[in-house]
Amino acid sequence: MRKIMWQVGDYTITLTDVPDDEDKSFLSEQIRSFNNVVSPHHLAIRAAGVQTLNVLMRDAQGAIAAGLAGSTYWGWLEVDKLWIGAPLRGQGYGRRLLLAAETEARQRSCTRVFLRTFSFQARGFYEKQGYRVVGQLDDYPPGEAFYWLRKDFVPVTQGESR
Repeated sequence: MRKIMWQVGDYTITLTDVPDDEDKSFLSEQIRSFNNVVSPHHLAIRAAGVQTLNVLMRDAQGAIAAGLAGSTYWGWLEVDKLWIGAPLRGQGYGRRLLLAAETEARQRSCTRVFLRTFSFQARGFYEKQGYRVVGQLDDYPPGEAFYWLRKDFVPVTQGESR
């Protein structure tokens, strides 16, 4: 455990590698309170709640073979996790799960989707599905890159199929 303390005027600054859960909760609550005051969107989503969206593919024994976990809020689908078991990769299951999530998101009135991935994961796959890189953090982890991607849903005109 490392703990360093020093004085700055009437205040004590503490640096530690063992965070206190109560201190972290306090900081989270202060940020939440600030956001509620300055952003009506934050306050509204806290009242309404984020709606989860999971798409799971199970084998005959009920074990998860592939899946997507995300949520919808503010007109966005956030894809938090998309995993395809090794024996199923490259067979179109990822595309099917992603399309199912996007379809449900549209039914929930979402107009956009975002996700994160690493250079050693699935950037190319997402780009083939119409996603574009909107942010990149190089050398994270060392020698790799971290990406933020987004996709805007094209409005469907009346009578047109998806």
